[in-house]
Amino acid sequence: MTPRVPAGAALALALVLAACTGDDGSPSPSPESRAATPPTTTTATSPIARESELARDACRTIDRDVLLRTWRGVRLDRSGDVQIIPIEPNFVSGGLTHATPFDYTQEVPVFLYGPGFVRPGTYDAPITLADVAPTTAALLKFPFVARDGVAQTQALFPDEERDLPRLVVTLIWDSGGTNVLERWPDSWPYLASLVPHGAWFTNATVGASPSNTPIGHATIGTGAFPVHHGFVDEYIRVNGFLQKPNANGPAFMLEPTLADLYDRAMRNRPKVAAVATLAAHVMMMSHGSQWGGADRDLAVTREKEFGETAGAESVQWNLTSGMAPFYELPSYVNDLPPLSRYVEEVDRADGALDGMWRGNSIEQLSNGFDTPARTPFQHALVERLVERERFGVDDVPDLLYVNYKAIDTIGHLFSADGIEMSDAVATQDAALERFVEFLDRTVGRGEWVMVLAADHGTQPDPETSGAFRIDVAKLETGLRDAFDDGDDVAVVERVRPSEIWLDRGELRENGHTLADVSQWLLELTQADTFKNQNVPDPGHENERVFAAALPSSILAALPCVRGSSS
Repeated sequence: MTPRVPAGAALALALVLAACTGDDGSPSPSPESRAATPPTTTTATSPIARESELARDACRTIDRDVLLRTWRGVRLDRSGDVQIIPIEPNFVSGGLTHATPFDYTQEVPVFLYGPGFVRPGTYDAPITLADVAPTTAALLKFPFVARDGVAQTQALFPDEERDLPRLVVTLIWDSGGTNVLERWPDSWPYLASLVPHGAWFTNATVGASPSNTPIGHATIGTGAFPVHHGFVDEYIRVNGFLQKPNANGPAFMLEPTLADLYDRAMRNRPKVAAVATLAAHVMMMSHGSQWGGADRDLAVTREKEFGETAGAESVQWNLTSGMAPFYELPSYVNDLPPLSRYVEEVDRADGALDGMWRGNSIEQLSNGFDTPARTPFQHALVERLVERERFGVDDVPDLLYVNYKAIDTIGHLFSADGIEMSDAVATQDAALERFVEFLDRTVGRGEWVMVLAADHGTQPDPETSGAFRIDVAKLETGLRDAFDDGDDVAVVERVRPSEIWLDRGELRENGHTLADVSQWLLELTQADTFKNQNVPDPGHENERVFAAALPSSILAALPCVRGSSS
């Protein structure tokens, strides 16, 4: 698909093209020289000319894949007004974020396993999470046209050589990106043992930025990128208000999922369910009964109602009031053995029942919920649901979607490099082994297929990666000091790791443009943005921290992105 040029950028397109393409026919600079090229100091007064300079610098200094992922993640009616790309591996956050366009959070495992259905092999062609839904549709022999994904049929036996599976399971190791698996290669022996018997994709990425929960799961479900499905971040702008994408139910996801169309076409005979943590995870499954003609699919989440953050979790399995009208929460989900049963196993792992795990207080880790104990605790629920709801017992293929959250939680607390992560991955791997054995018993070997993937990677320890942490609080304060006029209308609405929402009308009344904001961001240094508990690297206080800052409206006009497939 060719990117559409938004109305706001149409007048600037000719200048942007001229500024970015050049007339001398010289080759593109190498990644090394691009990284070393500082942004151009803008002297032009015309907003269009200034935007063209920003676009030119981005194309000269930023890897094309990074810009393409950024464009795929933007919808002008929902996204932030300015897109920000730190100098790799820097990141904007109050903690450890994985919301970046860079390879270390974009590269993910994608693995298909299903004897008799999946052609074993290693597949090196580039794919994205948008390919999961059409590939699942191919397994079901169901006609499904994805906006951005392509069915990876080379990894399946031909239609005439395989029957329909009784069950297709999509397992997401949340935050279990390629960088995590490569960092702890000895922690997933069971998955490694399955690889020769399934289809392992070596060059899979999220495909769109930022790499976070709403984007990854909506892309998995729809086969579309955020530019089409509308989940552009953990917050979206709708009718002038910023909110979590599922705060008012599933309607804000604009594209149908595979399960939406498949279940309805099959007259709601398939069993369809999702076991996850947050409402955004459910969108890899379906809109539930909100999609016309569909029924209330089974859904189990653990989201805190009206939580202050996008990842706030409830103490019980639930559905939020916005989601409950469209899905069914099984009545038995909170009647399972308590978390404490599994926490004790984690506690004993070091040989002492002392309330500690890897030197960390279990009580302070949400009484053990933020330890590997949550994986077997959740897995017991998944098995109970499969048995109680009789998944895979007839010839109508059923769909089950599961998000396991422990790797993500532990990654936010300890990074990809913390020794705690090795336990998280090992526990997830052990649960996988139990699940495969369980499905072979209950559904039957050779009767089911699994798609295993991650929705994104995990942030490495900045001490290891050399990343400079750009303090989101200082960034927001600086923006207000520079562009607000002190009245009761705030110009800054929200700052996120990859984008900034502004009150454009207030910005204009204050005498500024998005190009002004972008240029101001590009001038920021380590001394301007360091977190209070840290100090700038000695001798690097005056180094800039952003590689690009671009008004979202000019992304589709970038010649290094234009004409590329989405």
